[in-house]
Amino acid sequence: MSSSPIHSSEQLIARAIEIARAGRKARVAVAAAQDADVIDAMSQSEAEGFLSGTLVGDKSMIEKLAAEHKIPIDKLEIIDENNVNAAAHHAARLASEGKADAIMKGFLPTSSLLKVVLDKQYSLRGRNTLSHCAVLDIPGYHKLLNFTDGGMVVKPDVEQKFQILENAVLVGRALGLSPVKVALSAPSDRLSEKVPHTLSDMDSILPMALEKLSDVVVQGPLSLDMATSKKAVAYQHVGGVVAGDADIYLVDSIEEGNIVSKALIQFAGAIFAGVIVGAKVPVSLVSRTDTVLNKKASLALACLVADYYKQNNIFGRRV
Repeated sequence: MSSSPIHSSEQLIARAIEIARAGRKARVAVAAAQDADVIDAMSQSEAEGFLSGTLVGDKSMIEKLAAEHKIPIDKLEIIDENNVNAAAHHAARLASEGKADAIMKGFLPTSSLLKVVLDKQYSLRGRNTLSHCAVLDIPGYHKLLNFTDGGMVVKPDVEQKFQILENAVLVGRALGLSPVKVALSAPSDRLSEKVPHTLSDMDSILPMALEKLSDVVVQGPLSLDMATSKKAVAYQHVGGVVAGDADIYLVDSIEEGNIVSKALIQFAGAIFAGVIVGAKVPVSLVSRTDTVLNKKASLALACLVADYYKQNNIFGRRV
């Protein structure tokens, strides 16, 4: 099996297929699966061979949507559950019992699904806070770029921010990156008391990373262009191995991550793979407006992360 780093959405899906062919096909449970694009992404992913799927939701609506959109669902298991909250509980129970390696969000609010995932009865809570990784395949950039966190923690404190970094590094390792290159976000490459997080990043996040993380390079403060553009780096004479070659862009607020990643998706045509990490199973999280391709890429990413957890016994779950 290839161990080369994954730098595109095509490689992401190809690696998920490769893992499945090696006998480690992921099992994905969708909570409230009555969404045409979700059903289509699951059907295509199953047909390509990188997952086996369970659609938990309103069976009659699922079958109606599949028929209307000519989506084959005969290979997908359907568990009839009309109530979206009950569907979320059923998906979490499957994961808790080792019958699902990942959960995908369907037609229900994100907060409702995550509240269930963190319910103590399912023992899916991990050590870290939950955070969202928006792994983007951006036209014009030579590799995938992980923006985090733009979906969970509004304004992280130092400990939360470091845990968000840890979560993102796990995703980077699941993508085969070595070392994982992390850029600490800022409006410029200079420390400034007017931008307080640039100081706390240097005083706290960087030392914690050096002490607790291996095979990771962290550099900051770096503006987005300094983190991703070799041309800008050369023009400004910025040194460091992360500059112009970042794998992770660690932002300081949910607004920063959300706005930048969505702008790249909407206006630059970036392909988006979204996953929530921090629980004992990854949660594939996409919005209702995401394309089928984005949903499929997100599923592939969740499968890779789930496989990395198992192969490295991250949570002691080898079910």
